[in-house]
Amino acid sequence: MYAIFEDGSHQFRVSEGDLVTVDRRDGDDGDEILFEKVLLIAGTDGEPTIGAPVVDGAQVVAKVVRQFRDKKIVIRKFRRRKGYRRKRGHRQSFTTVQIVSIKTA
Repeated sequence: MYAIFEDGSHQFRVSEGDLVTVDRRDGDDGDEILFEKVLLIAGTDGEPTIGAPVVDGAQVVAKVVRQFRDKKIVIRKFRRRKGYRRKRGHRQSFTTVQIVSIKTA
């Protein structure tokens, strides 16, 4: 059984036990997170349930495994012959979650 859910304008195809890295969510290690914007649920038998736009009453339950920040990227701006230089850095925050269960209505 697998599901496709949307979080932070990204779509993820997951099964139970999968590890997924999503944008930063509040919570400590071991906390549960519910993803309620489930777009599709498919089992091993029969037809998949496709939402219009979401499947009513469906949820993906996940457990927080790790909070971390990605490596730094450097943004440089430069205009030749103008004396214009800018340097800026950015580190994106992420949360790794493990899928515990997929619930249907």
